Amino acid sequence: MKKQLKAAKKVAALKKALKNADPEQKAAIKRKLAIAKKFLKKVAAKAAATRPKPIRARIAAIKAKLAKAKNPARKALLKK
Repeated sequence: MKKQLKAAKKVAALKKALKNADPEQKAAIKRKLAIAKKFLKKVAAKAAATRPKPIRARIAAIKAKLAKAKNPARKALLKK
Protein backbone atom coordinates (compact mmCIF):
# COMPACT_ATOMS: atom_id res chain seq x y z
CA MET A 1 0.00 0.00 0.00
CA LYS A 2 2.86 2.34 0.86
CA LYS A 3 4.60 1.65 -2.47
CA GLN A 4 1.34 2.28 -4.30
CA LEU A 5 0.94 5.68 -2.66
CA LYS A 6 4.54 6.62 -3.44
CA ALA A 7 4.13 5.59 -7.08
CA ALA A 8 0.88 7.56 -7.38
CA LYS A 9 2.59 10.66 -5.99
CA LYS A 10 5.42 10.27 -8.51
CA VAL A 11 2.94 9.97 -11.39
CA ALA A 12 1.13 13.10 -10.18
CA ALA A 13 4.42 15.02 -9.89
CA LEU A 14 5.48 13.96 -13.39
CA LYS A 15 2.13 15.02 -14.85
CA LYS A 16 2.50 18.41 -13.17
CA ALA A 17 6.07 18.74 -14.48
CA LEU A 18 4.90 17.80 -17.97
CA LYS A 19 2.51 20.76 -18.07
CA ASN A 20 5.22 23.29 -17.25
CA ALA A 21 8.05 21.67 -19.26
CA ASP A 22 9.88 22.91 -22.33
CA PRO A 23 9.24 21.02 -25.59
CA GLU A 24 12.66 19.29 -25.37
CA GLN A 25 12.07 18.18 -21.79
CA LYS A 26 8.60 16.81 -22.56
CA ALA A 27 9.95 13.70 -24.33
CA ALA A 28 12.09 12.71 -21.35
CA ILE A 29 9.26 13.38 -18.89
CA LYS A 30 6.84 11.34 -21.01
CA ARG A 31 9.26 8.38 -20.92
CA LYS A 32 9.57 8.63 -17.14
CA LEU A 33 5.79 8.97 -16.85
CA ALA A 34 5.23 5.81 -18.89
CA ILE A 35 7.63 3.86 -16.65
CA ALA A 36 6.02 5.28 -13.49
CA LYS A 37 2.51 4.39 -14.71
CA LYS A 38 3.62 0.84 -15.51
CA PHE A 39 5.15 0.51 -12.02
CA LEU A 40 1.98 1.92 -10.41
CA LYS A 41 -0.16 -0.62 -12.27
CA LYS A 42 2.12 -3.47 -11.13
CA VAL A 43 2.11 -2.31 -7.50
CA ALA A 44 -1.67 -1.80 -7.50
CA ALA A 45 -2.19 -5.34 -8.81
CA LYS A 46 0.10 -6.74 -6.14
CA ALA A 47 -1.68 -4.78 -3.40
CA ALA A 48 -5.06 -6.06 -4.61
CA ALA A 49 -3.81 -9.66 -4.67
CA THR A 50 -2.57 -9.73 -1.08
CA ARG A 51 -5.26 -10.86 1.30
CA PRO A 52 -4.93 -11.83 4.93
CA LYS A 53 -4.68 -15.55 5.65
CA PRO A 54 -7.95 -17.27 6.49
CA ILE A 55 -8.48 -17.82 10.21
CA ARG A 56 -8.26 -21.60 9.82
CA ALA A 57 -4.76 -21.28 8.31
CA ARG A 58 -3.65 -18.92 11.08
CA ILE A 59 -4.88 -21.32 13.77
CA ALA A 60 -3.13 -24.24 12.08
CA ALA A 61 0.14 -22.28 11.92
CA ILE A 62 -0.04 -21.40 15.62
CA LYS A 63 -0.82 -25.02 16.56
CA ALA A 64 2.15 -26.23 14.52
CA LYS A 65 4.44 -23.74 16.28
CA LEU A 66 3.04 -24.85 19.65
CA ALA A 67 3.73 -28.50 18.89
CA LYS A 68 7.28 -27.65 17.77
CA ALA A 69 8.12 -25.40 20.76
CA LYS A 70 10.25 -27.08 23.39
CA ASN A 71 10.85 -24.09 25.65
CA PRO A 72 8.03 -23.77 28.26
CA ALA A 73 8.22 -19.98 28.23
CA ARG A 74 7.74 -19.90 24.44
CA LYS A 75 4.86 -22.36 24.69
CA ALA A 76 3.13 -20.16 27.24
CA LEU A 77 3.54 -17.16 24.95
CA LEU A 78 2.09 -19.02 21.98
CA LYS A 79 -0.92 -20.20 23.99
CA LYS A 80 -2.03 -16.60 24.66
